[in-house]
Amino acid sequence: MILKSIKIFGLALCLMPSLLFAQKSISGIVQNQQNEHLVGALVLNGSYNTVTLNNGFYRLDLQKGKNVIKVQYMGYQTLVFELVADENNTNEFSQNFTLNPQSFLGDEVLISSSRVSNNAPVSQKNVTKEEIEKIYRGQDGGFLLEDLSPSIVAYSESGTGLSNYADFRLRGMDQKRINLTLNGVPLNDMIDQGVFFSNFTDFGNSIQSIQIQRGVGTSSNGVSSYAGSVNFESLHLTDTTPKVELQLTGGSFNTQRWSAEASTGKMKNNFSFYSRFTQTKSDGFRNNTSTDSWSYFLSGAYFLKKHTFKFTAFNGKSRNGLAYSPVSKADIKNDPKTNYVNPNDIDDFGQFFNQLQHIYQFNTNNSIISSIYYNGAGGDWPYGYNDVNGFTQINYPLYNTHIGGLSTFNGKFKNLNYNSGVSASKFLRQNLEQVVPNFSSPYYADKTQKNEAAVFAKVNYKINKLEFLADVQVRAVELIFDTTSFTNTNIPTRNWIFVNPKVGVSYQWNNNFQSYVSFGRTGREPTRTDILNGVSITNENINLVLDKNRVKPEFVNNFELGTRINYSNLTIQVNAFYMQFENEIAPIGTIQNAFITERRNMENSFRRGFETDYTWKIISKLQLKGQVTYMQAKISKYQPLNETIILENVTTPLSPNWNILNTLQLEVSPKLFVSLRGRYLSKSYIEPTNKADFVIPEFFVTDLHLNYQFKKHELGLQFNNITNQKYFTHGLVINPNTPGFFIQAPWHIYATLKFRF
Repeated sequence: MILKSIKIFGLALCLMPSLLFAQKSISGIVQNQQNEHLVGALVLNGSYNTVTLNNGFYRLDLQKGKNVIKVQYMGYQTLVFELVADENNTNEFSQNFTLNPQSFLGDEVLISSSRVSNNAPVSQKNVTKEEIEKIYRGQDGGFLLEDLSPSIVAYSESGTGLSNYADFRLRGMDQKRINLTLNGVPLNDMIDQGVFFSNFTDFGNSIQSIQIQRGVGTSSNGVSSYAGSVNFESLHLTDTTPKVELQLTGGSFNTQRWSAEASTGKMKNNFSFYSRFTQTKSDGFRNNTSTDSWSYFLSGAYFLKKHTFKFTAFNGKSRNGLAYSPVSKADIKNDPKTNYVNPNDIDDFGQFFNQLQHIYQFNTNNSIISSIYYNGAGGDWPYGYNDVNGFTQINYPLYNTHIGGLSTFNGKFKNLNYNSGVSASKFLRQNLEQVVPNFSSPYYADKTQKNEAAVFAKVNYKINKLEFLADVQVRAVELIFDTTSFTNTNIPTRNWIFVNPKVGVSYQWNNNFQSYVSFGRTGREPTRTDILNGVSITNENINLVLDKNRVKPEFVNNFELGTRINYSNLTIQVNAFYMQFENEIAPIGTIQNAFITERRNMENSFRRGFETDYTWKIISKLQLKGQVTYMQAKISKYQPLNETIILENVTTPLSPNWNILNTLQLEVSPKLFVSLRGRYLSKSYIEPTNKADFVIPEFFVTDLHLNYQFKKHELGLQFNNITNQKYFTHGLVINPNTPGFFIQAPWHIYATLKFRF
């Protein structure tokens, strides 16, 4: 029935374009004043966009009537070109563009030290603001990334992707193994290494671009780029046009979201400012998974001829009904909304970020970028239960601050681009435990401090059709436990030094075809919860904590081999990967202390597979965008807890073989866009013994989205899970005989209005 419906809808999409306005296009070359072709320049026309090929060539569709074409390339002024296309014109326009260099580089140079070029030998995905706006409706950051890159799987504890706690995995590895930064500054909690977008909701509305590197990425600040890295760039402030936008979202589960943002544009006094405020409320799909959150985002810049100063800040606070516990299939069958967590358990948590950047442009080829930052998070996290005395609630508040600085020198000499930098930071964490309402007298307290320092050097060299990349980072980490407030036990300080190299080469066969190969190695230290096997130091785990060698650092050797194909109607990247792990800290499926997943070192394990990312313009106004991942993840030997048996070649938990996402997009008219999204995820195990009953079943979910533009404004409708599938994307072991799952929402709908002024 599902396949039949998709075939019927696909046939309708294919027939509709024949009734539409005959497609016209524009093509030409993008170059600089020295007549050098600019490869990877972005050419935009409303909802259409493309990038230039190796010879600077582009081809872009036109819409009937007035077209406003923008040409953008880092380090150059944006060029705007207007033309009118109607029935009396030719179907093919020819226009070359010559870009002028920026008198100041401003926002563009900020990302050059933390990213790689489109042609670098790295498995990557680069996403523009225009692409983000097409799919963003306020969803959690993980669900946004899931739509953008292969090998990403997101799940939500509330069952929806718009509110409450959510998480995502890349190549089967969780957020703690993914380096996430904003303008080069870490977003991860440096001690437990996770990221919680629910603390600062609506983050995607304030993002200019994203680069997602899969596998061992190039040098980045913060936690190890072990599974990959995600580099967010805040909105550019160099645009001279003032703007105001209001967004209103409503829909299923009593969801309400409003967002207001304004930007001054770059003013005559060389100042520019941007601000956004958002409030989100939702009941969530599962019982007692409500969300009540707010967030704001601010940025400002002052531009001089050789200096640029930029300030970026955000803050957010959320009250979420907690639903961290998986649910058995029997209880889900009886009531899909089942939530084992006490309905009185509602957290109150937030996160803030402050960054001050300075750019000094020596000349057009050399610059130095420096940042200082002060970030933090904290709040209350309750756990309630019934005992002989009635209802008791324990609060697990934590507070952390993160202060640091980084500086990078960027240079270019002929065909050589080079970056070198240094960073240092101090992360302070306080963990408490208290019986509600005795907040002033905690029965437990500890402090943890993490000091980090890193240096890196990166070079990129082009010679004829070859492009070489070499990158090395040295990262020193110190983790200090302070338990003097409740015990005299001295917890040993952990110290690690990691040397993380990466090398690669790409070869441009012709204007449309490129291949690359790379190797990278990186190490990653255990988290606080890995060391404690829980959330606090107790008599039960003190011997584990004192043993510095119980949980070892994990290492990965990563090989990538890929190719990129770029034609006017087809762009595709295919890469094969092999990741060989040493002492991988892998989940074993069981839960410690009600909400901490237990992990252990696996001596030898690997992940291998291929990833495909493509956009195919099938016919005029109809295109297919998709991503396909096939992966095998294996642990060579695994000995279950308290058993003598040793299992060989078992499948790593939460690592499905197939992950496929396809979206068929149709422009019904210049104002109306329709997209049909289908996602398939094969089965995965939730624990390493690979028991037949401890499996997350395969699923196929279909969503239908419509966008209608009127004047500058826009209406978006999201019909999610239109076939009403019951499906899970995450699971854990409740007890030795019972698997547990996190169900995702059935059929639901959201509507979003965007008013632009």
